[in-house]
Amino acid sequence: MDSINKIIGIMDTGIATENTGDLIIMNGAARELERVIMSFQQIRFPTHEKLSSYCYKLQEMVFCNIACGTNLLHSHMGLIKQWNIGIRDAFKIKPVILFGVGWRSGKNRKTDLFTKWLLRKVLSDSGVHSVRDSYAEKQLRDIGFTNVVNTGCPTTWILTKEHCAEIPQKKGENAVVVLTDYSRNKLDIELIELVLTNYKKVFFWCQGTHDYEYLESLGMASKFEVISSSLAAYKKLLEDQSLSLDYVGTRLHGGIYALKHKRRSVIIGVDHRANEMGRDLHLPVVDRYEGKGALKEKILYDFATNIKLPQENITKWCAQFR
Repeated sequence: MDSINKIIGIMDTGIATENTGDLIIMNGAARELERVIMSFQQIRFPTHEKLSSYCYKLQEMVFCNIACGTNLLHSHMGLIKQWNIGIRDAFKIKPVILFGVGWRSGKNRKTDLFTKWLLRKVLSDSGVHSVRDSYAEKQLRDIGFTNVVNTGCPTTWILTKEHCAEIPQKKGENAVVVLTDYSRNKLDIELIELVLTNYKKVFFWCQGTHDYEYLESLGMASKFEVISSSLAAYKKLLEDQSLSLDYVGTRLHGGIYALKHKRRSVIIGVDHRANEMGRDLHLPVVDRYEGKGALKEKILYDFATNIKLPQENITKWCAQFR
């Protein structure tokens, strides 16, 4: 691509969101995009809300769009509006290139005809699409996209071999716990009891708007030191070198953000999304349904964090903008 006088649209998943995980994703995406498309002008567009007529006008200036991360794709995109686009958008926006995007719906859902048409219309035919796990790759290939590579989420690209070597292998003295309000399960009580038993001091951080409400419903709020729900407060906690601290929680990107700050992390996978990324990248993910024994073993025993980044695929995606 010739970057002179070219403008790229950024489909920003961090606009109008209740999930701070979207901000973590956009921070990671921005870090990589600063390097990859530094010579392009960027115009940002929302994904969680419908595009306005002014956005359509701005799209006339755009060469192409990059859709950043999270679970934008679904087997029924006419019903599930994680990415809030429809028929009008398909004719109004310039081609979209995916960047570390996931597929929200599970394997029991078949992709409907409208979704197949919409993605074929919206996604670029010539650009290389980046998805964050092998499941999302398979779903797109089943529709007919051959120009797709599994790069992992851009939030993980910083987790190099050298970075991971500095993450402690031994259990920390304290822990920060993060739960998922939209995936409530009685197994979370076992998780909390396990953490309270094995750590001296336990913090709680709310990644989602209703996570603390969920903790209160379990009758466990008084047992935690609850920190502010802002990403800045979470970052401050993770950066506190006076604390020996582990992450233990059900939020994937809360755990990845802890890994970024070189904190030993145990991520509990509550659905296929975390579990798929865990298998693909060797993230420290324990399937929630493996049982208390598997989680206890992961928390108590030493383990090395050894992320396997698909570097060849990452390079291939980045190269198209040079």
